[in-house]
Amino acid sequence: MRKIGIAWLLVGLAWARAAHAQQGGDEDLPAVQLSGAGIELLKLAVPRAEGDSDGAAAQLLSKDMDITGLFQILDPASFPAQLQSEGLSFSSALWTQVGAQAVIKMKVSGGALDGRVYVVARGDTPVLSRTYKASDTRQAIHAFANDVVKAFTGQPGVFGSRIALALTGNGPHEIAVIDMDGGRASVVTKMGADSLLPAFSPSGAEIAFTSYLRGNPDLWIVPAGGGRARRVSKEPGLNTGASWSRTGALALTMSYEGNSEIYRIDPADGRIEARLTNSPSIDSSPSFSPDGSQIAFVSNRQGSPQIFVMSANGTGAKRVTFQGKYNQTPRWSPRADKPQIAFTGRDERGVFDLFLLDVRSGKIDRLTQGHGSNLDPTWSPDGRLLAYVSSRGGIFVQNPETHHEVQVWRGSASSPSWGPAPRH
Repeated sequence: MRKIGIAWLLVGLAWARAAHAQQGGDEDLPAVQLSGAGIELLKLAVPRAEGDSDGAAAQLLSKDMDITGLFQILDPASFPAQLQSEGLSFSSALWTQVGAQAVIKMKVSGGALDGRVYVVARGDTPVLSRTYKASDTRQAIHAFANDVVKAFTGQPGVFGSRIALALTGNGPHEIAVIDMDGGRASVVTKMGADSLLPAFSPSGAEIAFTSYLRGNPDLWIVPAGGGRARRVSKEPGLNTGASWSRTGALALTMSYEGNSEIYRIDPADGRIEARLTNSPSIDSSPSFSPDGSQIAFVSNRQGSPQIFVMSANGTGAKRVTFQGKYNQTPRWSPRADKPQIAFTGRDERGVFDLFLLDVRSGKIDRLTQGHGSNLDPTWSPDGRLLAYVSSRGGIFVQNPETHHEVQVWRGSASSPSWGPAPRH
């Protein structure tokens, strides 16, 4: 058996025994069929960009818009030749005939990308018209996509942000980074040993992760662009599941005192600043609230693994999930105005799916169902999207409000961590 699995197998077995021993007390998790009924996405047309012979620009922007979960992308094969050759001009009457409610036009020429957005109901004048430097066309298209999202929602998108993940499959598991749309994958560690559970720092400059390079599950930090990793926490036993606050505090699970507990350490040198939990049960998987004043975590102190919330100093722990008998991997939404915790729950059939807890009301909504197992959620920096791992393969991104999901990456990975928003 790989070393990577030993520590987590022990934790999992302990939780499984506790769940089996518990007799009732927890309701089943919500069973909601997500058919999309009642959700109407904006019908969006993205014709081929002028000056783009292979159509790559329109394909990239279409994927960006699809990922947002706000738009229904119309099939360009349905556009008459007259509309395909329209260039940056626009005829609202003609686009109405193909069912478009909005149309995005682009022109690629030299070192520039011209982008325009038209809303059919508002006539032939664009609601957005901008020019972007295009030395990197991909980056320029993402910048345009962020402005398109802002035009429709009032808040820019997060295209250009990146997702860290632990590669799985054959050979040692290294840490890799991908663009949020699945592009530009790069391996950022060269540990030559199993590495897992990456966590982007708040600035996006570094990634904390656990590696077995020295035989023990130690915590390391590597530059987000790759380079030499430094060992930060090397206490005997677990040094795993790192979580950063927005101010740079670092919490993780450690077991050097005999039991799995949550600690806060100095990310510069690994100095232990505080022990935050003190329970004979298993405490793990910390996740800071947006303002850093609270931490969500997993504990089986009341029988089965459930989500708890405590103050960042470790006081006042309270249980917040009462449905389901096996809940784990809490991830606090970065939106302070909408306190939510996404987590993985195992339903009565033994299938793992994603759920969303409203911290104020305690209400739980089911985000995935009937499409394999889905786990390890991570929030986009604006709190609008969730990325996660699926047994269908690779990384998926979902808009929790519309339940629209897109497979963005087809590789084999675990434990994604979404980095900060790009500078606009």
